[in-house]
Amino acid sequence: MKTELIINQTAGGGKPEKLVPKIFNIFDSMNFSYHTSWTTSLGGATDLARQAADNGTELIVSVGGDGTINEIINGILTAKNQPSLGIIAAGWANDFIKSTSIPNDIYQACQVIKEGKTKKIDLGLINQQTYFANVCGIGFDAEITALANQIKTDHPNWKSLSAYVYVFAAIKKLLSPIPSTQLKITIDNQVIEKEVLFLAIGNGRVEGGKFNIAPDAKIDDGLLDIWIIQKMTRTRCLRLLPKAIKGTHNDVPEVSFFRGKNILIEASEPITAQVAGEILIPQKKYQIELLPKKLDLLIP
Repeated sequence: MKTELIINQTAGGGKPEKLVPKIFNIFDSMNFSYHTSWTTSLGGATDLARQAADNGTELIVSVGGDGTINEIINGILTAKNQPSLGIIAAGWANDFIKSTSIPNDIYQACQVIKEGKTKKIDLGLINQQTYFANVCGIGFDAEITALANQIKTDHPNWKSLSAYVYVFAAIKKLLSPIPSTQLKITIDNQVIEKEVLFLAIGNGRVEGGKFNIAPDAKIDDGLLDIWIIQKMTRTRCLRLLPKAIKGTHNDVPEVSFFRGKNILIEASEPITAQVAGEILIPQKKYQIELLPKKLDLLIP
């Protein structure tokens, strides 16, 4: 099987630097053939994945974090040929694999790739442009992510914080004025109008490293899980945090839960969204659809 390893050298504050020699040794000991490409730039993995797919690669392996995975998915889905995706987790949070059976252990992850067993999973598509496998956050969620990204950029040596950088960013943002936005949300044929703190649209379960925001989401059930968090006070937000981490926020009065395949979000002013920790250009309208069984993912 023609295989391309796409390695994001900046993922996880430079985590691949230590992991890559081990990965090479493991694959070489398995007599597993592969070609390697490297990226350090935003969007670089998308271009590399598209090129590899168009050159006949049958399997692309992500060595990086959630952003790298999502970039590669966008490269695969916009190529003429669509290879399978393998994952060796090397990021700050490694959220997506928490909704799969893919191991975090490097040797075990390499073994999964060598065995080559695949499963078809769903994807989300935003405004006919951006594919995502895990969670799309809109509103305050995205602002927290933007702050976490800034912290990671300013303090790359804080990688020991790992996923807790998002918890730290959330608490810091909650000490500032808390924004909310009046939204019209259409889920399939149901219309909801609320003043919203943020929305989480989950194909997978976990975002921000520790937040089990869509606890019942499954990546192959043909549905997106939509969590709407209404405007609330700072005190209520601080009480929500531990519940969101545990995935027990369904009993919070300001939280509403829906499932659907097509979601339209409309605002009077542009609002920010994030996917896999990457900030999208703010829009007044987000059209999000579920694409069933769209990607072949390597699993144990």
